[in-house]
Amino acid sequence: MSDLWNSDPGRAQDLQPLTRLIANMGDEFFSSSLLECLEHWVQSQHFSMIRLDRPHPTLLMAGTRHHDADLVWRCWQAYHHYDYQNHDPLLLRMHEDHLRVNQLQVGHMLAEDIDFLPYRKAIYHDNGMNARLSALSLDAQGTPVLFNLYRHAESGFFRDQEVEAFEGLAPALLQLVKGHMAIRGEASQSEHNAAAMLRQRCPDLTDKELEVCLLMLKGMTYAGIAAERGVKESTVKTLRNRAFSKLGINYRNQLFAMMSH
Repeated sequence: MSDLWNSDPGRAQDLQPLTRLIANMGDEFFSSSLLECLEHWVQSQHFSMIRLDRPHPTLLMAGTRHHDADLVWRCWQAYHHYDYQNHDPLLLRMHEDHLRVNQLQVGHMLAEDIDFLPYRKAIYHDNGMNARLSALSLDAQGTPVLFNLYRHAESGFFRDQEVEAFEGLAPALLQLVKGHMAIRGEASQSEHNAAAMLRQRCPDLTDKELEVCLLMLKGMTYAGIAAERGVKESTVKTLRNRAFSKLGINYRNQLFAMMSH
């Protein structure tokens, strides 16, 4: 791992991981890019971002590089189902500081700091995790939002330098994650609108024909669509031809023009 603390933080190459992460905002691979970016400063295999709604929290975003891809989701389901946020010593300690909008609290917790044994066992011990770094902020509505990084026992504990690096990175990371979610939200709404327009114009479009049209509107090539959906390129072109016939068009640019009307 390349260490920020072993180099001049002002050097351009030390900012390259963040630059790459910015380039991936709005992309479906942003979660894995975030963990790869953090590897430059902090070793972590999982992250989560949780809005602490009442009475139950909401998972805004999560990602993992662990070989057990479902681990982070199992942990979230247990955390949510049993309301473990009410037994989270780091979160409770952060809350005591009466956080205000535009402020940020950063904390570090070991699994052994958790006195409530069901929580410690279900989230940490049963999954081989031993530590967490967290950044707590308030959203525009004043609801607390918690960003977490987790460490596995085989990787040891977070070093002091990693904790310090996280403290410095947390404000920028939170802004990038929030920006990514905003872009994805806009993209999702745009896709929903496009799907509604195409359905209105041609109710007979099948789900697969509609999907190909929506992916084309994203700018994807036929080969790219085929690779993403695990089908032959010829299958994609057949679906395109059927969709275009039903829509009364012949070319891709006509599909784009249809969205502007």
